[in-house]
Amino acid sequence: MTRNQRNSPASEKPSERSATKARRDLASDTAAHALRLLEKVRSAAESRTAKDRVTDPQTPHAIVVGGGIAGLVAARELRQTGYRVTVLEAASSFGGCVRRVDVAGLEIDAGAESFAVRGGTVVSYLDELDLGEKITPTTGVGAWLIQGEGENLVANPLPATSLMGIPAQVRNDDVRRIIGRAATVRAAADLVTPMPKKWATEKLSLAEVVRNRMGQGVLDALVAPVVNGVYSTDPARIDIDAAAPGLRAAMQETGSLAKAVAKLQGDAPAGSRVAGLDGGMYTLVTTLTEQLTAASVALVANSPVTKIDHDPQAQHPYTVHSLGQELTADRVVIATEAQAALNLLNPMFEDSKRISSEAVSNSVALVVLVVDKPELDEAPRGSGALVAQNAPVVAKALTHASAKWPWLAEQSGPGTHVVRLSFGRIGQHEPIVESGDTQALLEQAIKDASKILGVQLNQDDVVGSAISRFNDMVPLQGEEASARRAQLQDAVQDFDGLDVVGAWLAGTGLARVIGHTRRSVAISAR
Repeated sequence: MTRNQRNSPASEKPSERSATKARRDLASDTAAHALRLLEKVRSAAESRTAKDRVTDPQTPHAIVVGGGIAGLVAARELRQTGYRVTVLEAASSFGGCVRRVDVAGLEIDAGAESFAVRGGTVVSYLDELDLGEKITPTTGVGAWLIQGEGENLVANPLPATSLMGIPAQVRNDDVRRIIGRAATVRAAADLVTPMPKKWATEKLSLAEVVRNRMGQGVLDALVAPVVNGVYSTDPARIDIDAAAPGLRAAMQETGSLAKAVAKLQGDAPAGSRVAGLDGGMYTLVTTLTEQLTAASVALVANSPVTKIDHDPQAQHPYTVHSLGQELTADRVVIATEAQAALNLLNPMFEDSKRISSEAVSNSVALVVLVVDKPELDEAPRGSGALVAQNAPVVAKALTHASAKWPWLAEQSGPGTHVVRLSFGRIGQHEPIVESGDTQALLEQAIKDASKILGVQLNQDDVVGSAISRFNDMVPLQGEEASARRAQLQDAVQDFDGLDVVGAWLAGTGLARVIGHTRRSVAISAR
């Protein structure tokens, strides 16, 4: 196959009409298959229930709504504590935000690609799954920051020792090059300014702390690009304790934000605070689904849940409706995105406890490009780059994945490179993302990659591409998120055996999602 053949868009392929019909037939067959599987699950559950009445009447049935990471983790916890478990997933595959695409013969993460090492939450969980030996560090190559206005673009390495963009050494050349001399002098005031005692307990946003301690220059030029690139949101919307656990206590102990960052980060080299899995993070999904299937957990894809009924007096208090079928359960875990979860929960709540499901537009997209470009062998922008909001680039971040992950570099080989570009910020309208125009997004990704990498890329250099969209993203944390979480906890406590988990409650990142899910399921385990 020639490069041009591999690049041909779907609209150029022959028999488009028959291909469309085939996709429709496949979708119909998929739904029918899901319905048959769901009917088997229902019949099997009824048979097991009848048998349990004679043998073990205490064996409960749990239904997990949503087959993302939170749902799969919850299913495993429940199965290990003796539940019969059914997982109902609306999509055709499991994993949620942990996804994989096959591009130009390479299997590439099209969602989460790494996890935070600090705290050990994910590492210990991977060990439990016998995946410890597959944990792999990054290459250690640092990231860059892209700034500029108009058509002027400036690229600089990010400070090696920093946390969420907050520098531990405010006077070094890396910081000065990015924020300028005047802003550096202002940032250094953090080292001699007394720490407010009230900061030990009062509610603080990440933006508020950085602005007060180091100034607007550090916030705008360093922290905001990192937070926008990693979490797709504004630092003002993130609570400092959620963004950087332990930072508040370290500030009180050291009397300085910079010293607190240094205390938390130590002398860790670039890239050592995150890790991945050999073969990609999607290995976590395949391992979980394989182990759940082996443990007789029913995994049912293409099965959207439309309603949940609750009758506390019934033998099985919950009835879950999907594809016209009714499944009864003793326990339910809702592990969907925010909008879908609230659509199921609110009809169960009293009017006074219903939670607003109005959401600000927050779609984001990830474009994966596999390019034939030997000039990138030198990794001109390290492991990737974060983009300041005023820079002449639409993408908010770029990851040079084959420069970041040794296993991917080995698979792709010299001259072939994998780059991932992120578009869209939470709470902001990004026309190129919201339009749904795949071709326009792909062309913009190639244009932005050229600017960010400093190497001219053309359509002919692209040997494969894929686009992954995420439509119900949420900030890491914020006052609105905290208030909604408290309101939800108050409403759910009236329902014995009902849990709600997921990134919209736990925050962004596998460590938060896995930890929150395990705690939530364990707290109400019976």
